[in-house]
Amino acid sequence: MRRLSLSLLGLALLAGHAGAGEWVTIAPGIEHRHVVREGVDAHAVRVDFEAACVAVVATANADRGTTVSEFARRVGAVVAINGDYFDAALAPVGLAMGDGEVWAQADERVRRQEVVGVGGRRVEIFPRAEPLRSPAPWMTGAVSGWPMVVEDCAPVAKLPGSDFFTHAPHPRTAVGLSADGRQLFLLVADGRRAEAAGPTLPELAALMVELGACTALNLDGGGSSALWVRERIVNQPSDLVERPVANHLAVVPAAECDSQGGTDARADAQR
Repeated sequence: MRRLSLSLLGLALLAGHAGAGEWVTIAPGIEHRHVVREGVDAHAVRVDFEAACVAVVATANADRGTTVSEFARRVGAVVAINGDYFDAALAPVGLAMGDGEVWAQADERVRRQEVVGVGGRRVEIFPRAEPLRSPAPWMTGAVSGWPMVVEDCAPVAKLPGSDFFTHAPHPRTAVGLSADGRQLFLLVADGRRAEAAGPTLPELAALMVELGACTALNLDGGGSSALWVRERIVNQPSDLVERPVANHLAVVPAAECDSQGGTDARADAQR
């Protein structure tokens, strides 16, 4: 399986993005921001569904166990990130769906499952008390994660998990939405380096709110955290090579858009 070498990672990082800390347009309606501050080295992407002619897709079973860059190349992604936690067989812990088919169900004995549902330019995060075993009719894909870190535009005050998981610094991956659901936020924060230990979950929550998310979910982190932007992985995975992961989320060019280049995603899905 192809992996991204340390040398290629170094070239990607050296190529960089001008104006670190500022949003930089990488495609119509899609912006990238590199956040560097004490202990934090994070890359974020903001997708404006009103302006971007894109669709959001999740991994089909045939692409299970690929790296983020392999998946991104297969689907022609502008942006892609890693998805759910997984077991030794690269099976996701939660609900997984791609190409309109559910291929993994949540194992609630492991942990509570929150779900990101995607379908075209519609994305919803489902924080819930009961397992979501059947996808909504509009969904073509889904990945799961845990825990919710932002709700009602504010960091979750009491985050679950062990002290090591929740309050220690780690590489992190998160997905978020604006209050109206018209902006999607994808974030990968590096960690396990002397100059960038990584954020705790409360710090991740604060960062997602800072970016503009009113709802945000933590996905698999650690060595799995990887963010593809245009043609390369822009962060530095903590293993120094990409890790094969169970599933992914990707933003891909849409087959059709209206004359203004964007529409109301929720209205589209309900037609």
